[in-house]
Amino acid sequence: MSNPSGRDSARRAAEAASQPEAQAAPEPGNGTPPQRKGQVHLKSPQSLERLRDRVREAARELERLRKENTALATRIRELEARPAVDAEGTLLIFDEDPDVLREKVEGFIEALDKYLARAG
Repeated sequence: MSNPSGRDSARRAAEAASQPEAQAAPEPGNGTPPQRKGQVHLKSPQSLERLRDRVREAARELERLRKENTALATRIRELEARPAVDAEGTLLIFDEDPDVLREKVEGFIEALDKYLARAG
């Protein structure tokens, strides 16, 4: 003969497992959103599409960051391979085109000259 109370507790456990758990209230002053647990039911096909778009966007951002990380690691290896100091002192290395850098520096010099002319 089977145990009716055992069946009832198993049924309640199965029902509880199929129900989404209540969201935990955020800690006061914590500033982090509560973590969802359990199943999430989407209200419409548009919700699913928005979720897919957000996942695709996150995947694209991760790929961009991986590429940037690879480029930075390559740049670090290149810089580590060059001597930072020679017989005359520290070497300055700029990533910019020399003409662009020259224009920027000349612009800064002009701005300083104008400021000093007004102040003096």
